[in-house]
Amino acid sequence: MTTKKSKKSPAKKVISKKSAPKRPVAKVKKPAAKKISAQHFEDVLTKEALKLVDEAATLLRGGIKSSQKTTSKAREATHKKAHALLGKATRHLDDALKSGSSFLHKAISKL
Repeated sequence: MTTKKSKKSPAKKVISKKSAPKRPVAKVKKPAAKKISAQHFEDVLTKEALKLVDEAATLLRGGIKSSQKTTSKAREATHKKAHALLGKATRHLDDALKSGSSFLHKAISKL
């Protein structure tokens, strides 16, 4: 009887958890579930609206300074862009007013 020798694959080095080098683990703090206050929400909306109004004003100022050099189509495009920015600012302020009024209604109803 002859037996065949089976080829064994070379032994793989297994690193156990105990022998693995330990690295410092940074603890990640999860933010607590906070409700966004109505005041904070309104502040964000008003800041965004102010930014849009400033951008529209800058656009219009630049259009006025260079109006003699530009064509009527360019002036019309500038006007439309500024109008769109002011429309967005109006929507932001409208949202801020609506959130403030709904907060007031909730507070009054609790009394």
